[in-house]
Amino acid sequence: MKLLRLNAENFRNIELAALSFTKGSTFLLGRNGQGKTNLLEAAGMVTALRSFRTTETRALIRHNQRQARLFLVCEREGEGTAEITLGFSSAGKQIACDGETVTRLADFIGRFPTVTLSSEDIQLIRGGPSLRRRFLDMTLSAMRPDYFEALRRYHRALKDRNSLLKAGPGAANEAELSAFDKALAPAAVTVCRLRREGIENLSAHLRAAYAVISDGAEEPELRYRPESAMDDPEAALRLLRESRGVDLAFKSTQRGPHRDDLDLRVGGRKAREFASEGQQRSLVVSLRLAQMACFEEAAGVRPVILADDVLGELDPVRRQRFWRAVGEDRQVIATGTEPPPAGERDWEILHVADGTFKRENDA
Repeated sequence: MKLLRLNAENFRNIELAALSFTKGSTFLLGRNGQGKTNLLEAAGMVTALRSFRTTETRALIRHNQRQARLFLVCEREGEGTAEITLGFSSAGKQIACDGETVTRLADFIGRFPTVTLSSEDIQLIRGGPSLRRRFLDMTLSAMRPDYFEALRRYHRALKDRNSLLKAGPGAANEAELSAFDKALAPAAVTVCRLRREGIENLSAHLRAAYAVISDGAEEPELRYRPESAMDDPEAALRLLRESRGVDLAFKSTQRGPHRDDLDLRVGGRKAREFASEGQQRSLVVSLRLAQMACFEEAAGVRPVILADDVLGELDPVRRQRFWRAVGEDRQVIATGTEPPPAGERDWEILHVADGTFKRENDA
């Protein structure tokens, strides 16, 4: 895929920008806090309609404005161009593709794949389980519409069940909770099954990517850590019934895939506790390269790489290996506070200051 145009209006600190991408590699150059990451965030929204930085829609809208709008022109291999309009407001998100409103999100998500690499990716190792679940959910949702729909069903049923639990024992009678359990259990089983399948595929690509980045120095592992063994609806229903007393005490559902985790290892040991800084950086970069390979495999198009101030954290050897893994003919939009090394790629430089973007010759 190629991103040909991106217009942004009242998105973060960008009041108005109209950019065309004429080369395969674009480098956004500027001091911190000027809007480089905001532009990458805008470009990445086209994949899963979610930011890699926040879950709050309000944070995407420029201060004192009521809504933000994005207009993107993307080209998929063999399919020509598509025009996508995204709107963000307190009422939610509005999506249109080629002039038609998108009502079924499962048909849109993942159609225009991008992969974002950020310095904050290190938190996939060092941070809490919710960050790893979010990475997994965004990855699998962009690859498989059935996963996206199962996850939506699960969270809808989970929200309803938790609302009943919060009402207390008087309202949360056995019949009502049993009804919610019957809706929650099959969705939970499907989410767990598809996560297991997805992680197996992601793991294979992770090993291949890490072998390139680290020259086969160690073997990485990505393991699924489900909170509960929900292998079939009956087992899931049994777990929900058994934990009902605890759920009522805590006023929320304590068992299920909303508490799953991922285990990342290098050389057989937990990366969070035993991997060096360099190993951890290589592992999260390899995880994004694995995501790239999975997207390409699922969608049949090459994702655009959005690299947010992350390449400078790699030593020259691993940086060179990274570019070898990415390939020369893939579109890349990268950011940095210093110009990229001469001869690395055929970069088009855009200078960024206070939410404005100027080409090298015009800056």
